[in-house]
Amino acid sequence: MAHAPEAPATSTTAEGPNRHTQNQAARPSNTFGYTREQQIEALFRLREPFAQTEIRHLPRVWCRACKSAGWSGCQQHPVAKCGKCKQKMPTNGHIDLAYVGHAEATNRLLNVDPFWDWEPLTVDERGLPQVDGYKGLWIRLTVCGMSRLGYGHAGDKTGGDAVKEVIGDAIRNAGMRFGMALDLWTSSDLEIVESGTFDGEDAAVSASARSAPSPSEHLGRLMSQVTDCWKSDKTLIFEQIKADGAQHHVLDEEFTRKDGVRTTLRDVLDGRIAELKAAQGGDTERSAA
Repeated sequence: MAHAPEAPATSTTAEGPNRHTQNQAARPSNTFGYTREQQIEALFRLREPFAQTEIRHLPRVWCRACKSAGWSGCQQHPVAKCGKCKQKMPTNGHIDLAYVGHAEATNRLLNVDPFWDWEPLTVDERGLPQVDGYKGLWIRLTVCGMSRLGYGHAGDKTGGDAVKEVIGDAIRNAGMRFGMALDLWTSSDLEIVESGTFDGEDAAVSASARSAPSPSEHLGRLMSQVTDCWKSDKTLIFEQIKADGAQHHVLDEEFTRKDGVRTTLRDVLDGRIAELKAAQGGDTERSAA
């Protein structure tokens, strides 16, 4: 079984950079003029759902019998054109993995930060991006002064197409670390397909259920976001948190504030949104006067 690729180490020893770090560029130490509130707003914009027209589907056959039978499918899963991936695949014998392409990911990054950038973690003696032993590429993606790592691989592709594929894959992977298209990243499905551990249509659902956070954990995560964004004057941020809470059914979960008062996430968000709208209305009236 193939080993998962490991990120190059970023630490140094008392003697200086080790063999893993000697060719790496220094990590940016400033935020390039972006405030914390602007960065948080950018993260929420990156996490906005993609339009259905921007989402593509990649078919993966999970049925072992279908794999053995080739393109003809097995007795239980005859081949027909799939409505999602638009390809001829074994009916109910495959899953469709949703993803966004390189162009859609680039467009989202440009909308959030026109000056976004990426760089390889290591370069070769010619100054070109250097791939690892798996022919994959580690990159650093910087958006609104925030940098996170990503890894790209081109699969079985070769030549120039492989170079473009590995860069696009790395950018999408790093973007996922910011939350971009996170709801579409079904790594659990990929694990099921590659390992063949599960058979049946409920495999992906079972994997998702094992990794899903509990309601209390999700509520705590959203409350942390509320605390971080509290001073922001953007109602969109709090409306997105509210939509997230509604989707995960935690809006009306009660919790105790620091002053001992019992309340809900819905009440907290509705109150803050009302305050901001009232303040914005007052600013508009003063400007008109």
